[in-house]
Amino acid sequence: MTGRSTIATHHWADYESMIWDAPTWQLMSLCFIALIVIFQPTLFHKTKSRSLTFWVVILAVAAATPETTLIPILSTIISTRTTYPYLIVIPHSFIAAATYRSKHGDNVHYLESLLLAFFFYGFGGSIVSDLLMGLPVTALSHIRIIPCYIIGWSLVWLSPFDVLYQKYSNSSSALHYFLQACEAIDSVTTPMGRISRSAREFQNKASAPIVAGLLAGFGGAGIRHAVGESTSIEVVETGFWKTLSYSLLWWWLAVRNCQDETYDIFAGNITNDDERLLLQEYNHCESYGGSVMLRLIIVSSHTCWTILVGTGLVSGHPLVWLYKKVFGRTVMFFARSFRMGLASKPESVQKKAFRNSNNDANGQKNKIANRKSNKNGKKSKKKD
Repeated sequence: MTGRSTIATHHWADYESMIWDAPTWQLMSLCFIALIVIFQPTLFHKTKSRSLTFWVVILAVAAATPETTLIPILSTIISTRTTYPYLIVIPHSFIAAATYRSKHGDNVHYLESLLLAFFFYGFGGSIVSDLLMGLPVTALSHIRIIPCYIIGWSLVWLSPFDVLYQKYSNSSSALHYFLQACEAIDSVTTPMGRISRSAREFQNKASAPIVAGLLAGFGGAGIRHAVGESTSIEVVETGFWKTLSYSLLWWWLAVRNCQDETYDIFAGNITNDDERLLLQEYNHCESYGGSVMLRLIIVSSHTCWTILVGTGLVSGHPLVWLYKKVFGRTVMFFARSFRMGLASKPESVQKKAFRNSNNDANGQKNKIANRKSNKNGKKSKKKD
């Protein structure tokens, strides 16, 4: 199994530079799909049946032209192990600038939109993770990120007739779904990359990688909440549980498998050196990059779920639901049973404490008001 997977890895990698070597008719099909995705006629999303027909046609064309559609997409996901693909960074930058614009309007200063969107919605989590872990900040030093961000920002603010931003703002447009799919790939591979990097850089391969991945995944949401850009603690909590889930999963399957040389969760017990070498090659243990198949499964699952959420067919996230509804309720049950902390006390006690705090606050306000009235009365007497 390991040998076949390794061969498959090289097979997919060989296709990374073959897109322009594809048959002419496939390249024309790719251009056709791209134009239809960007300029999707309103006729195809007026009703659910027409929208479904549109997507069936797009998927059929994509399946018939694998060398220009399916294989480049899979290769892009695989290449996130070692680099920042343009197909991911530019859409991520576009969404960061578009999100800031949709929140603050069109009249913000260009420097404000350029800089704050970068930190709040673009690469704030990566910067927080790198700084707190004591590592070089790749968001500012990598050769691709700043140029790609400027391209994404320019497409949002400077496209002719504002066509790209308007198309993206339409949540039922094909361009919106495409960019959200690219964003989903970025959101799940960024913590994975920080986990692998921390495992390479630090001797502590237990907690350090998990903390680095966690900071990278929800650090941006934490910054937005801290500075008042976002007031919803639910967004921070959801990002925390989702990132923690993926971080633990990736650490267990990618980092721990390389640390434990006698066991693999898929292959079982390792009995000889040949199997151990194959396992290390399969998991890319020299860089703690994880297996290609594992990366494809995690990223593809997360991306498909994100698209389904966007279409309204599903809601939430299964891992977040697992933590909040199952794990969270179990913890709260024990907390309430043993009266742990104010939040776990019975509601009657909480309401009484709340009333007492309100009474204290009202009493303090009344004292201040009485002092002011007394001072005003004394001043009026002196004038008389």
